[in-house]
Amino acid sequence: MLPLDLLFDPSSIAIVGASDHTGKIGNTVVFNVLQSKKRRIYPVNPNEKEVLGLKCYPSISSLPEVVDLAVLAVPARLSVEVIEECANVGVPYVICIAAGFSEIGDEGRALEERMRKTIEGTKTRIIGPNTMGIIAPRSGLDTFFTPLDRSPRPGNGVISVISQSGSVLCGIYEGAEDTGVGISTAIGLGNKVDLNENDFLEYFKDDDLTRCIVLYLESFADGKRFLDLCRQITPSKPIVAIKVGRTERGAKAATSHTGALARGSDALTTGVFRQFGVERAYDERDLLDLSKALAYIDHIDGDRIAVLSNTGGFAVIATDYIESKDNGAGLRMASISEAAQKEIMSRTQYFASAQNPVDLTGSVTDETYGEALEILEKEENIDAILILLQLQAPQLTEGLADIVARIVNEGGKPAIVCAIGGSFPRPILRRFEQKGIPSFGSLRPAIWALRALYDRGVYLKRIGAVCE
Repeated sequence: MLPLDLLFDPSSIAIVGASDHTGKIGNTVVFNVLQSKKRRIYPVNPNEKEVLGLKCYPSISSLPEVVDLAVLAVPARLSVEVIEECANVGVPYVICIAAGFSEIGDEGRALEERMRKTIEGTKTRIIGPNTMGIIAPRSGLDTFFTPLDRSPRPGNGVISVISQSGSVLCGIYEGAEDTGVGISTAIGLGNKVDLNENDFLEYFKDDDLTRCIVLYLESFADGKRFLDLCRQITPSKPIVAIKVGRTERGAKAATSHTGALARGSDALTTGVFRQFGVERAYDERDLLDLSKALAYIDHIDGDRIAVLSNTGGFAVIATDYIESKDNGAGLRMASISEAAQKEIMSRTQYFASAQNPVDLTGSVTDETYGEALEILEKEENIDAILILLQLQAPQLTEGLADIVARIVNEGGKPAIVCAIGGSFPRPILRRFEQKGIPSFGSLRPAIWALRALYDRGVYLKRIGAVCE
C-alpha cells in the first residue's frame, strides 16, 4: 500500500469534470483546491479550454505528468471509466464524489463492483464513491465540493475525523470552525469501495499530528481488524465514535444512505466500545465536545471535581449535574481544605463562598480568578476543575484566558471552561480554545466532557497504561 502521506499532501492534483461555470461542483472543487498555491493543479474536461485561469486537459492520459491525486466530479457511470484510465496510467489515489452506487440498489451495486474490479492488481486506491473527499488543514489540502462561504473550514489542530457521512462531516468541521477548534484531517469515507476506516486508523495510530481520532460509522468494514486497531491505539490516543443503526429504523436508514449494513445490537456496540477504550458519542456535537477535551487533556485520574465560579445559580446546577447518577455524570464534588478556603476568602469579597462550588461573585476580577485557581491547583483532593464563568461580569476581560492557561500549564491539574450566555462570551471561549483549554457554552457538554475524561482514566488504569 502506498503511504497515505501522499494522499494528505499531494504535489499534483487533477480535477476531472472541472468547470469554468460558477455553481458547478467541478468549479467549486477547482476553486477550493487552488487555495493551496504550492500544488500543480490540472483541470480535466474535454469540453473546456480553461478553468479559473488554468489550462484544461481533455483526459487523465493527456496530462503532462502522472498526478498524485485525481478528484472525480463526474456522474457515477463516467466515474468508473475515469478510474480505469487512472489505474492504467498509475494515479495512486482517486476521490470519487459521485453518488448513485450501492446506496440506490442493485444497479448501483453493480457499478461499485465494476469499480472495485477495475483497480484489482493496480496501485490505484479509491476514496468513496459518494464522498465529500478530504480536507487536511495540516497541509492546506481541500478537495470538498462545498463552497467556502457556505461551509467555513477550521484551522489546523490535533483532531482527525473519519466519517462515512458527508453531512455529519460538515457538521463536525463547521462546528469546529465556529468554536475555534482545530482539525488536522477530515475524511469522507462514503461507500468504502476500497479504502475504509481501518486503513485510516492504521495511519493515524502513528501520526504525530493527531492526538484524538473521531469516527462516524454506519457499518464496520472488518470488525475484527477495527477492534484490533482500537486495542493498539487507545492506550496512547483517545478515539470518540458514533456507530449508528441503534434502532431498526436507524439501521434501515443507514442502508439507504451509504449502502451500509448496520449490523450488531446497540448494547453489544456499547459494551465492545467500553472494553476497547472507545468513547461513544450520539451526535455531532458530542463528537466535537468530547474529542476536544480528550485531545487537550487526555484523561483525569479521579472523579473529584472542583467548581470555580462567579455565578451562584449555575454553580448549583453544575453541582447537581456533576453528582447525579440519574441525570448527570455520576462524579463527585471535591472537598476543599479549610486552609484553602481561608486563603480564597482572603482574596475576595466577604459575601463570596469558598466551599465547593466556589462562588467568587459578580465583583470578581481576572486577578481574583487567577489567585483562586492557583490555590485550587495545589489541593491534593481535586482531580479536575470546572471553571464556570459569567463573562458579563464588568471586571472580567479576555485576558483571563492567558491567566488560566498559564496557571493550568504550570499547575498541571486539568481544567475546562464553561461560559454561559449569548454572543458576547463566544470570542473569549475561542481564545481559551486557542490556549488549549477545552471550552463550552453550556453546562451539560462541559460536565459530560469531564465524565469522558474520567472514563478514559479508568480505562487506562484497567489496562495498566497509567498508575493507580
